[in-house]
Amino acid sequence: MKSPLRTIQESWKDFLSWKMLFVNLGPVLIGLLFWGILLFYFGDNMVRILEGFLPTSWYRYAHSGGFMPALFLLVFKFFVYMLLGLSVLILSLIGNVLVAIFYTPIVVAYVHKRDYSNLPLESFGDMGLCLQHFLKQLAYLCMFLLVCSPLYFIPFIGVFVSLIPHYFFFKNTLSFDIATSVFNQERYAEVLRTHKISHHKISILAYLFSLIPVFNFFATLLQTIVLTRYFLELKAQEKLAH
Repeated sequence: MKSPLRTIQESWKDFLSWKMLFVNLGPVLIGLLFWGILLFYFGDNMVRILEGFLPTSWYRYAHSGGFMPALFLLVFKFFVYMLLGLSVLILSLIGNVLVAIFYTPIVVAYVHKRDYSNLPLESFGDMGLCLQHFLKQLAYLCMFLLVCSPLYFIPFIGVFVSLIPHYFFFKNTLSFDIATSVFNQERYAEVLRTHKISHHKISILAYLFSLIPVFNFFATLLQTIVLTRYFLELKAQEKLAH
């Protein structure tokens, strides 16, 4: 079994191929345009809306004039923009994972043909099943974020709390999309059960690309390639064992 770093190294080469860059072009342009327009036109409005959640005494103090109130307002706006940035990070990943459902079969076919052409591919379900799974995982993510919303206003703790369900949404959704083009349903369930640690290792490393500002708009294709190579390598090891 290849090491996670070796898998990422090989995936990076695939990511920079002309075919994969072309596949990534549409989703990246749409994502950058959408979030750029949203933040440009509505960023200040979002700050004012969040200011409305401040206690009345805090709000009056922040706008009372003087050095300390101005400093307080500056710190508050910095914190708000940090929350907005985190929100954009989470929402962009959700959008990118949704788009990935449509190009994942292309990625699997590309990696399979390039390095694993001797392996027979299996499949289960269809795109409708992938969309259904996506919506189910999205519902879990939204429920968790809603329940933990009071914690978001605690510096650092809020960021950590929000990233945990963010990661599991990424792992569960993207892995399922890829697995539908690689395994049968029974074998995928067995992989989840018997390879928990290695699956988390490669998923965490792939997920870290989502936390790189700007690059997170490009990263979903790379993450798809990484997890595709991981699953195909598991399938290759299974064939050797038999």
